[in-house]
Amino acid sequence: MKKITLVLAILLCMFRTKGTTYVIQVANFQFSPNTLNVIVGDVVEFQWLNGFHTTTCDPTILPGTSYPPGGSCWDAPMTSTSTTYDVTISAVGTYVFGCQPHWPGMQGTISAAASLPVTLSEFKVSGQSNNKALLQWRTESEQNTDYFSIRRSINGSDFREIERVPAAGNSNSEKLYSYLDKDVASLRFVYYNLSTVDKDKRSQLSKTVMLKNTHGKADLITQVSPNPVEREGHLMIKFNADAPGTLKVNVINVEGKTVLKMNMSAYEGLNNGHVHLGELPPGVYTVTFMLGDEKSTRKIIIK
Repeated sequence: MKKITLVLAILLCMFRTKGTTYVIQVANFQFSPNTLNVIVGDVVEFQWLNGFHTTTCDPTILPGTSYPPGGSCWDAPMTSTSTTYDVTISAVGTYVFGCQPHWPGMQGTISAAASLPVTLSEFKVSGQSNNKALLQWRTESEQNTDYFSIRRSINGSDFREIERVPAAGNSNSEKLYSYLDKDVASLRFVYYNLSTVDKDKRSQLSKTVMLKNTHGKADLITQVSPNPVEREGHLMIKFNADAPGTLKVNVINVEGKTVLKMNMSAYEGLNNGHVHLGELPPGVYTVTFMLGDEKSTRKIIIK
């Protein structure tokens, strides 16, 4: 009888701790998404799409990566023969991971929290007139909650608090919350998440939601760096995409000859990527970028 009881207890514990599975796609010098907010026990599945990469979270192998005390490191190839790799998050804290051949341009973070007695059933954002964003969220139950910290980012990675909204404290009924962000300005894409903080100062991050601001700037390329570029270096780029697609990149020399071509997978939102310049000789080059009907041109210098 005792053995049966023990087995049932173990099975019940396993059922309760079964986590959510999140997917990170690996393609063209970026992890997408490159930031995740999870709960201990959740699973992160890396999925290869193209290129030759790794997913590495081990400072002894890739300095600059890190994992919290009690967590586990990992290092796995992401290639056509190794297309998936699963990581079970085992400790509270921040995991910084990257790709060995393309570090530091290709990296991401996973923020893990312990489960809080708050059930957040919905979190969404919608555009309003005059460059405003309406955030709405709903809780099914709350225990000991203090406030919600609204956090905003212009790149989907670096967030800062813009407002605090008081929470119900204790509730067994559905609660609706909202906040109007009046400072979206001319940004094409804006990212938000919520940090739920209880009265014991424990916190838990929500998923990240993105606003496509129809009033924002329609620039395809938002950043090209460094410029000048060292030989055999990488040209880092940031670009906007209104929908998934392929960014076509052509590098043209002063004689008008195309000396380098490549394609990058584009995801809706702000994308990160970089161009391997290889053995191109020093000089001035024109780089053209095309995504659907959009085109942009930049001049770069290779030392």
